[in-house]
Amino acid sequence: MKRKRLLGMVLVTGMFLTSAAGCTHGGQSKAALDPDNPVTVTIWNYYNGDQLTSFENLVEEFNETVGMKEGIVVQSVSQGSIDNLVQAILDTVDGKIGAADMPSAVSVYAETGYLLYNRDVILPLDDYFTDDELDEYVPTFVEEGRFTTDGKLYFLPVSKSTECLIENTTDWKGFSEATGITPESIQTVEDLTAAAEAYYKWTDEQTPDVPEDGKALYGRDSISNYIMIGAKQLGHEILTVDKNGKGKVDLDRATFQKLWDNYYIPYINGYFGTYASYRSEDIKTGTILAMTGSTSSVSYLPSEVTDLNDQSHPINLDIRKALVFEDALDPVSVQQGAGYCVMKTDETQEYATVEFLKWFTDVKQNMEFSVSCGYSPVKLAANEEDAIREACSDFSKKTKNVQDALLISAKEYTAGNTYTSKAFTGSKEVREILGSALEDQAVKDREAVTEKIKNGQTREEAVAEYSTTEYFNDWFDGVKSQVDTAVQEAQGE
Repeated sequence: MKRKRLLGMVLVTGMFLTSAAGCTHGGQSKAALDPDNPVTVTIWNYYNGDQLTSFENLVEEFNETVGMKEGIVVQSVSQGSIDNLVQAILDTVDGKIGAADMPSAVSVYAETGYLLYNRDVILPLDDYFTDDELDEYVPTFVEEGRFTTDGKLYFLPVSKSTECLIENTTDWKGFSEATGITPESIQTVEDLTAAAEAYYKWTDEQTPDVPEDGKALYGRDSISNYIMIGAKQLGHEILTVDKNGKGKVDLDRATFQKLWDNYYIPYINGYFGTYASYRSEDIKTGTILAMTGSTSSVSYLPSEVTDLNDQSHPINLDIRKALVFEDALDPVSVQQGAGYCVMKTDETQEYATVEFLKWFTDVKQNMEFSVSCGYSPVKLAANEEDAIREACSDFSKKTKNVQDALLISAKEYTAGNTYTSKAFTGSKEVREILGSALEDQAVKDREAVTEKIKNGQTREEAVAEYSTTEYFNDWFDGVKSQVDTAVQEAQGE
């Protein structure tokens, strides 16, 4: 039986009370809304730049239309970053001295949503939606919001992203002509690793009088995504939750060996690299030709390269689906992005908050927000190819990049090819440990290799002690111990 809005539910035995209180909606009285005495809804987010501008413009539009008619005023409060927002909402919930007042809703990731659920401060949203309304959303987005054993919806999707492979096809041409390796020839993670080795050696050969000055072909933004998605592709889901809500961690040694061989080994050899804060900046300076990054980051991609000698030239970028391992058992892509948790405040404010979020996630408004900042809209109708192309009718290079990314994302979402790990007590710590452990080790050891080369060793000699099975096993055992301890501490064991 479908859930029904409680709006308009009239009980014969309580007709007088209903008439006095007004129609109800999820336990909330709509009659409490009064255009002459509007309720204020405070939305905490972490938006910046185009994303913040777009959101605030939409908030203004809502306030001047639906909000004015219904008696709802929305205030947008940016906390500047996701880390700042998480700390601010936990301080408020925990009653820290000097903490801000409780907002109406917060834009967070599922792992933070799970922390808020455990503190009993967020509202289940099922009674505010009919089944038909929820069916309008991408199913996996809604499923992500049901992160508790009671199966209720605590996390409403508003914008999502996946990852894509981005290649500078302009500066790739010389490499292609010399080696036959084209951007299109790279179809798997292993293809990329081999191409990066060839590129390093080819660029090194350009200056035969300077040993080991080859360039990195590739870099990636999120190492934790590489690990979580790579392991899932290879048949091992790292984070799972049993029917009792108990979280479990599966660290498979053979799987991590493959992840190591296709990130750490090429990194310490100089085939992969990270230089600026984000790989889009490395693309802009020409220090790498390819990257894996979030589809939401494509609005920051450059249209030209300005190298370290301040010389500039225009480039074309190709954006396509993120790579999978050649023997992937489950060729998934990451599903990521924040959603909104509605805080338990009072019935009027809760109702008004959900009304705004429904309006914001409707196709027109959500598509406008998405195109402006590269995030995918959350309803099925907005992820249709024609809808995306129409919304991206301004074919500047920036908008073209966004369109390409949204088309890639939509295909993955609607086919059900995306994956997000389960949230449980300790899962956030596990992700952080795994991502930083591999990245930090690679950076540290690359610095050591570079120093050894400067002191006269060949690259092969310099990497020898870091590329053994024993070295990997020592690293893996250390990481596994860290993860086990973190989970035990988080779960109070």
